[in-house]
Amino acid sequence: ICAPPSGFENYAQAVKDAAAQLWSGPSDGGSFVFTSSGGVYEGIDGEIVNEESATIDPEENPRQGRIVYAEKEVIESGGCVLRLAGLYTLERGAHNYWLEKCPDGVAGREDGIVNLLHYDDAASACAAALRVGAAVTARKTFLISDGNPTTRKGICESALQSKRYSDFSMPTFLGPAHGLKGKVYDGTKSNEILNWKA
Repeated sequence: ICAPPSGFENYAQAVKDAAAQLWSGPSDGGSFVFTSSGGVYEGIDGEIVNEESATIDPEENPRQGRIVYAEKEVIESGGCVLRLAGLYTLERGAHNYWLEKCPDGVAGREDGIVNLLHYDDAASACAAALRVGAAVTARKTFLISDGNPTTRKGICESALQSKRYSDFSMPTFLGPAHGLKGKVYDGTKSNEILNWKA
């Protein structure tokens, strides 16, 4: 299931219901894969996070908390969770928003860390989880990224090399320079277990 939380009043319950209605459970074969977000990780200042790293307190951060609670329902049902890095294509993603929709500047420092995952790679990671099966993935959480963390400025520089963004210029990053940098994803263990790589 990959439905975004914005469409549900009770996201965790909706995910629980989907698992119950769409899947017979690991004992009857097949797998239940829930696409989550690496945004649930607590690390924020250049720290490396992996599958076992601490997540945010859902009570203190209700927006991400909805995802944490949904993950819990998936794990309890016997499914698996894929925490995805920031999804993108040429036309969609943070770079597109910053270049096209932020004429007054982008919040955050230019060297803030961004972890990325192309939509095609996200789909192939889901397929890999289904392929290895519930015997491998049941009640486990995986971290999926392309393994090449970059920066806010870095992804804009890459996008500006494309003809698609030839009429745009580098946005202003509003900082502050001493602000938190973000986190670096290390999904090495997930890649090995799922026999997958972006």
